[in-house]
Amino acid sequence: MTKKLTDRQERFVIEYLACANGAEAARAAGYSEKTARQMANENLTKPYIVAAIEAKRSELMSDKEDKVAWLISKLESEATAEGNTDSTRVRALELLLKVHGGFAPEKTEITQFDGTFLADLEEDPKSIPNEISDLH
Repeated sequence: MTKKLTDRQERFVIEYLACANGAEAARAAGYSEKTARQMANENLTKPYIVAAIEAKRSELMSDKEDKVAWLISKLESEATAEGNTDSTRVRALELLLKVHGGFAPEKTEITQFDGTFLADLEEDPKSIPNEISDLH
């Protein structure tokens, strides 16, 4: 038999799944600012609370998987349905292709800038010409 969670512990479980941060979840569940970190640590070491977190996570993931499967089946029926316009069928096929990884990932350009400006570079006094004759 598992121990029943208090209302605050139930809120902690839900908030923890939302943010994955114990102290933040504890504050959102109603624990005081002073005790939030301590209560988060305590809650996350209690086996029945950890079990509740895992059970709720499994429930949420199952719901998501069921919804995705249903949506994919609807797209498949739209893509093959007689009487749909060509644009509707093509769009459904595009979405199905995207869901199944048929498109290459978008390329993104990554640029780094280290913040060095030419004005910040130190000059070597030997490299600066003293006279115009040095330029020739």
